[in-house]
Amino acid sequence: MMLRPGVICPAVCFYDAGGYTLTFVNIWEEIIMQIKKVLAVVMSLCMAAGVASYGAPVISQGIAAQAASFDGSFYSFDASTGVLTLKGNVNGDELRGLSDYFKAYVKFIMAENGTVFPEDSSKLFYNFDNCVSIDISNADTSKVTDMSEMFSDCKKLSAIDVAGIDTSKVTNMSKMFINCLAMNTVDVSGFDTSKVTDMSGMFSNCNNLSAVDVSNFDTSAVTNMSEMFYYCKKLSSIDVSNFDTSNVTDMSYMFGGCFILTEVNVSNFDTSNVTDMSYMFHLCLILPEVNVSGFDTSKVTNINNMFSNCCALTSIDVSKFDTSNVTNIKGMFIGCESLTELDVSGFDTSKVTSLVSMFHGCSGLTSLDISSFDTNNVTDMSAMFGGCRSLTKLDVSGFNTSKVTYMGSMFGGCSELTTLDLSNFDTSNVTYISYMFDDCSKLSTLDISSFDTSKVKKTESMFKNCSALTTLDLSNFDTSNVTFMPYMFEGCSNLKTLDLSNFDTSKVTHLTGMFRNCEALTDLDLSGFDTSNVNDMRWMFFECKNLAKLDLSNFDTRNLKEIHSMFKGCSNLTELDLSNFDTSKVTEMKLMFSDCTGLTDLDLSGFDTSKVTNMISMFDNCTELKNISLGENFKNIKADAKLPNGERWVNANKTTNVISGNGDFAVIENNGKNTYKRLSIEEETKPTYPTNIKVEYSEEFHQARFTWDKVENADSYGIAVYLAGKWRVQKHDITGTTYTSPKNLTPGKTYKVAIAARVNGKWDTTNAIKNAVTVTIK
Repeated sequence: MMLRPGVICPAVCFYDAGGYTLTFVNIWEEIIMQIKKVLAVVMSLCMAAGVASYGAPVISQGIAAQAASFDGSFYSFDASTGVLTLKGNVNGDELRGLSDYFKAYVKFIMAENGTVFPEDSSKLFYNFDNCVSIDISNADTSKVTDMSEMFSDCKKLSAIDVAGIDTSKVTNMSKMFINCLAMNTVDVSGFDTSKVTDMSGMFSNCNNLSAVDVSNFDTSAVTNMSEMFYYCKKLSSIDVSNFDTSNVTDMSYMFGGCFILTEVNVSNFDTSNVTDMSYMFHLCLILPEVNVSGFDTSKVTNINNMFSNCCALTSIDVSKFDTSNVTNIKGMFIGCESLTELDVSGFDTSKVTSLVSMFHGCSGLTSLDISSFDTNNVTDMSAMFGGCRSLTKLDVSGFNTSKVTYMGSMFGGCSELTTLDLSNFDTSNVTYISYMFDDCSKLSTLDISSFDTSKVKKTESMFKNCSALTTLDLSNFDTSNVTFMPYMFEGCSNLKTLDLSNFDTSKVTHLTGMFRNCEALTDLDLSGFDTSNVNDMRWMFFECKNLAKLDLSNFDTRNLKEIHSMFKGCSNLTELDLSNFDTSKVTEMKLMFSDCTGLTDLDLSGFDTSKVTNMISMFDNCTELKNISLGENFKNIKADAKLPNGERWVNANKTTNVISGNGDFAVIENNGKNTYKRLSIEEETKPTYPTNIKVEYSEEFHQARFTWDKVENADSYGIAVYLAGKWRVQKHDITGTTYTSPKNLTPGKTYKVAIAARVNGKWDTTNAIKNAVTVTIK
C-alpha cells in the first residue's frame, strides 16, 4: 500500500511493506537439528521480535539477547562481520521469516556459487534495515518468476550487485527496490524483462538514486508502470525512449516526485490502453518540457494532477487529448505557474464530476478558453481557477452548475479579472462558497443577485480583498443554514454601502473579521443579526475607519468568547451601544477599542471581566474618551489597558477625587456600578485643601497669623497643631481664610500646623497634613 500526497501539498510520501506477516513455522524443523547453543540463540532472536512458532521447544532464561554465528541449511551468519551468506537451495519462506531482531545485525548479504533462488523470491530481503551491501551476482535465479519487493525497505543499502542475474522468467518486478533510500545506483542494464507484466513502484522512493539505465528494458508485456520512478528525487534524466507501452494500462505517478528531472522522452509512448495517468508528472519541479502531443488518451478515465506542480513547464500541448472517458480531471495543471498558454478548448468534460483545482496556481496564464466545457455532471468546482492571477477575462457563462455543491475559492486570487458573468449560475445545491472571490482585487462589478444560497453552510472570506467593489447586492441571500462567516467582506476597502438586513445569522458561530478593513463603509445596519450562537467576533470591525455609529444593542453575546481587536481602528466612530453586551465567557479583550479616536462615551456597564486574562491596549489611543460606564462585574482597568490618563479620571458622583492615579495610563479599581469622567484641562480637579499658606509673626504679642487661598466649595476650615506625638484640633469652624493664634506663646518654640478644609461635608485631612507648615514663635 502506498499513501500519496494530496492535490496541493507536495510533501512527503509514506509507505508500508504491504502488510506481510512474518512466519517462523518451517525454520524450526532445521533449527532443532542444530546444537543446543545455536538453537538457543536463534530462539532468543525470534522471541525478541515477539514471535514464536507452535511446537517450538522451551528455552531456559539467561539466553544472551545478541546475535551469534550459526549455520542453517541454506545460509550461515558470521556475527563478527555481520555477513549473511546464502548457499544451496534458498527456502524463501524461511528467509522471509527471519525476525526483524536478527535482520538488524546483518550488514552484508552474499550468495555463493551454486546458490539457487526460489521461484517466489518476493520480499526475499525485505527490511534488512542495516544491510549496506547485497551481492547476488553468483546466484542462480533462472527459476524465479516473482521479484516483487525483493529488496524493499533495505533503507541503508548502498551497494547492490544484481548484474548477470537471470530474469528471463520473471513476470513481477513490482516494488523491487522500493524504499532503498541509500541506493545511489543499481545496474539493471542486463535485465531480461521480456516477460515482466508489472513494474509498478519498481524504484519507488529510491530518493538517493541518481542514475539508472533502463534503456534496454523490454516492456512489451508490461501492463502496470504506476509509481515506477516515484520519488526518485535525485534522478535528473531517465531514458525511457525505447519503452514499448502498448499494453500498459496504468501510468499513474510514473515520474511523480522526480524533483530534479530535466529530461524525459515519452514522445514514443503508446498510451492507447492506458486508463490512469493521474500524477504522472506530479512534482517534476524543474522539467522544462515534455512532449505528450502524441498521447492517445481515448481510454483514460483519470488524469487527476497529471502535471501538478510542474513549475518550470512553459507550454504543454494537450490540444489533441481525447478526454471523452475522463471522470477525474481535478488538479490537472495545478501549480504550473510558468505556463503562458494552454489549449484545452477541445476537452470533452461530459463525464467529469470534479474540476477541483484544475488550473489552480497557473499564475502565468493570461487567457483560457473553457467556454465549451460540459459541466453537466460536475459536483465540485473548488479552486478551479484559484491563483490564476494573470487572467484578464474568463467566460464561464455557459457552465451548468446545477449539480455543483462546492465552489470554494473558485476564482480566488484572480486579481486581474475586471468582470465576471455568473448570471446563469445555478447554485441551488451549493453548500460551500468560502473564498469564492477572494483577492479578486480588480473586480469592479459583481452580479450575484440570482444566487440561491439556501443550502450554503460556509461563506468564509467569500469577498475578501475585493477592493474594487463599491456596491454589492446581497439582498436575496438566504443565509439560514450558514454557520461560518469569518472575514466575509474583509478588505472590501471601497465598499460604501452594504445591505445585510435580510441576513439570517441564527446558526452562525463565527463573525471573526467579517468587516475587517472595510474602510469606506459609513453605515452598517446589523439590527437584524441574531448572534446567540456566535462565539468569535475578533477583528469584526477592525479598521472600519469611516463608520460613524454602530448600534449593537440587539446583539446576544451570551456565548461570545473572543472579542480581541473588535473595534480597533474605528477612528470616526462616535456612537457605540454595547450596553447589553454579555461578556461573561470572554477571556481576551486585547486592543478592543484601540485607535477609536472619535469615541467620547463608552457604556460597558454590561461587561463581565471575571474570566478576562488579557486587556492589553484595550483603550490605547482613545484620546477623546471622556466618559466610561462600568458595571459591578467590571472589576479593574490596569495600566496595560492604556486608557489615556493625561487629565485624570474621577467618579462622576465624586468629581473632587482623582481615582485613576498619576501615570500616563489610568488605573481604576471599580466597585459596583460607576460612571467615570475624564476631566479636561478646564475641569481639572481643584484642590480640596488650603494652598498658598502664608505666616506673619508678631514679636510684640508672641503670636502668628495664617492666611491661605480659598478652597472651592469649602464651607469651613480647621486648624490642628502637632503636640506630644498627635495632631490636636485647635479650631474647626473657621469660615474665612485667616487665623490668628493665641497671644503670648513661648518665643523660640517651633510648632507644626495643618490647615484643613471641609468640602461637601468631608475633611481632606490627608492633604492638610501633607502640606503642613512649620512656624517658630518670635
